[in-house]
Amino acid sequence: MQQLRGSCFSIGASKMNNECTSFRNSCGEENAEGCRRTFQKVKREHAILRQKLESYFQLLRQAGPARTATRPGSM
Repeated sequence: MQQLRGSCFSIGASKMNNECTSFRNSCGEENAEGCRRTFQKVKREHAILRQKLESYFQLLRQAGPARTATRPGSM
């Protein structure tokens, strides 16, 4: 869970990061109901994030490779 949380933090997925933290806290408190509830939230946020990332990467593929910038007169 810590690795997932760190990965979410590094790409700015704050909702996913927050849900992972809540899940970890609930489990650390040995709160079985809280663990189940927050795990469902983690799964829901994961599905949302996955869909957003898939859409983003699809747009990148459609855009094609980036061209490198050249300074005027450098040719």
